[in-house]
Amino acid sequence: MTSADELRESGVLWRSYLSAGRHLVPLVLPGVLVYVPVSVLVQLMLVVSLDDSAAVINDRLHFIGGSDGSLLIWAGLLVTAGILGQALVFPGTVVLAAGRLVDRPVSPVAALRAAARRLPSTLLLVVVGALAYAVVVAAGFGVLLLTRQEWMAIAVMVTLALTATPGLLAVPGVMLHGCTALGAIRHAYRLSRLRRRATAFTLAFGVVVVPAAATWGLGRGLGLLPGALETVGSGVAGFALALAVTPVQAAVVTRQFLHCLAWRDSNEVEDLVRGLPGSPPGPFRRALLLTVLLPGVLFSGVVLINPFGWLEVSQTNVTESWQKAEPSGSSGSSADGPELRPFDLRDVHAGRGGILAMVIDGYDDHASLLTCADTSCEKTSFTWAEQPVAGTDPLPGAVSVRLPDGRLLLTTWSGEALRMLTCEAGACVPVPGGGIVAKAERPAFYAGVAMAVRQGGLVVAFADKERVKGDADPTKDIVSFVFCADVACARPEQKRVARLDATSYLPGVPSLAVTTAPGGRPVAARFDTHNGQIHVISCADAACLRTRVTRPVPPYPPSVESERGRDTGLALVVRADGRPLIAYRDRNDRATKLLDCRTPDCARAEVITLDAGGPYRSTPVMVLDRAGRPLVAYQSHDGTRLMLATCTGPRCVRTAVARIGWGPGDGLAMTLNDQGRPTIAWMDDNDALFGGEWRLIVTTPLNLGAD
Repeated sequence: MTSADELRESGVLWRSYLSAGRHLVPLVLPGVLVYVPVSVLVQLMLVVSLDDSAAVINDRLHFIGGSDGSLLIWAGLLVTAGILGQALVFPGTVVLAAGRLVDRPVSPVAALRAAARRLPSTLLLVVVGALAYAVVVAAGFGVLLLTRQEWMAIAVMVTLALTATPGLLAVPGVMLHGCTALGAIRHAYRLSRLRRRATAFTLAFGVVVVPAAATWGLGRGLGLLPGALETVGSGVAGFALALAVTPVQAAVVTRQFLHCLAWRDSNEVEDLVRGLPGSPPGPFRRALLLTVLLPGVLFSGVVLINPFGWLEVSQTNVTESWQKAEPSGSSGSSADGPELRPFDLRDVHAGRGGILAMVIDGYDDHASLLTCADTSCEKTSFTWAEQPVAGTDPLPGAVSVRLPDGRLLLTTWSGEALRMLTCEAGACVPVPGGGIVAKAERPAFYAGVAMAVRQGGLVVAFADKERVKGDADPTKDIVSFVFCADVACARPEQKRVARLDATSYLPGVPSLAVTTAPGGRPVAARFDTHNGQIHVISCADAACLRTRVTRPVPPYPPSVESERGRDTGLALVVRADGRPLIAYRDRNDRATKLLDCRTPDCARAEVITLDAGGPYRSTPVMVLDRAGRPLVAYQSHDGTRLMLATCTGPRCVRTAVARIGWGPGDGLAMTLNDQGRPTIAWMDDNDALFGGEWRLIVTTPLNLGAD
């Protein structure tokens, strides 16, 4: 049987795969000669230029810092390098495959030289292919917009794609017959005219479907490996698969081209492969194949060893498994259990043994607890904190603190009465012997509450509307400190500390905060959501016999603007020397700022701008690390990154710790885990309010600096 007779045999797809497997080593050599040095060079340039823009998240390299412009530039450079490399490697591999099919082997160097000579024509084919792809996608979207039928849009796209696939035969037309790019396309469609359907399906499955399925399967398999092994496997196996896919695709395209040509034109091999170089391959150097491992090993080693000191992050998409089970956009433990929505995250606390507890409180729902078995938050339990049948009212804004013994203390409302729950191991019960901590004069919805632990008990900041006989809309708020000798707060002592202009205590917005300074002195801060003014209320002693109210941030004129995202709050901590720090978003320019109080009463303060303003951002959150430095977590002004500022005096180092995939959600909370590292819970939200997607993510930076 002659070569032409053998090429006329049916079963092009499986014969091509057998041929590619049998000759895989020589067919992969063009890719090795081009992609190995290019990959090593690109990696060296990348690691040097990324600097602080890179982060190792779950043992994988990610670009999270810098600007989107830099990311686009790098993506453009990588895509350009890939296109130019493929414009050499694929045609060169076609030449090698053709030589093997007609028993006239060609050297890889000669094949690449031939591809380089025909580079202008192959690049023009790339442009035509890109235009064809754009037409297919545009047609699909057009049908979707007109009909609103997804299946119809997919059917149109598949039909057009199958119609375009015979154009792949233009590559061997250019390389083997010396056609121009446009002439090769015409020649390809003429060749496939008698076998149009078989040619289209063979090329579609052989070049696209099967390689894509193999890539997907490899990715799924590597995803089952632990972090470090997955990184090494992805680097080595991923690059090896990328090199192996091209020979398989080239073998299918070449055999299909010669199959159609042998049936149509000639029995002579010389007529089938007129442009085949006459340079036979030289002796094969097996050491050359070892270079296939070099890019993957180099990349994996740099990521795992991290010699450049990139930020290392542990990150978990907590709701990933939930959303697979409940694509409607909400998650719950059962039909009658609690529900998590993208606006319900209130706080996060770290307990002993790495346990994390997140307080979930919806707008018109009872509070619940999302408990993680460890800081990775891969295993969770979700239970009610306030049982709906327990007589509590579903009011938003539950306040929580972690007690020294590891339990969680949570506020709950019963009518206008404020009470306490203690939570342990995901279960909450009323405080034994506890009574009413405070009572609101008007519906509790309009009251502000904050809580802090101090030696020997608790201090609760409570803001309520002033009692004015016959006045349905009081213009003043009364802020009180409620002192509790223990967690039960059986005999609360309430002391009025300030009379301030009335403001709104919005659900989920921390407008009121309280903590304790050295000596047990209470310090509170209130954000006026109407005009952006901040009031700092401090006591000169633990019993708060003398109080002082300062206003380090002045009010701004009321704005007629009422767009979502204008309302914000604050976060408060007090340093060991008694000076407060307040993180907030400025009501005037929306910038994220840190108020560094120079005195214990904050009569003098310095404002540090952490980031420029932007709409629809959560209130920043803040903790003190074990070294006493304030850590402030906030969403960047453009809404694309989760930032963490580490401040020493007036100097703050700002670090991007995660990339926000969809959009900045309404939930943001932070705590220090049992290892002293900041753990941030946050929402990634793609307009879930209007039916978009969302997810709850837990991010822990691992190497921001020693405590």
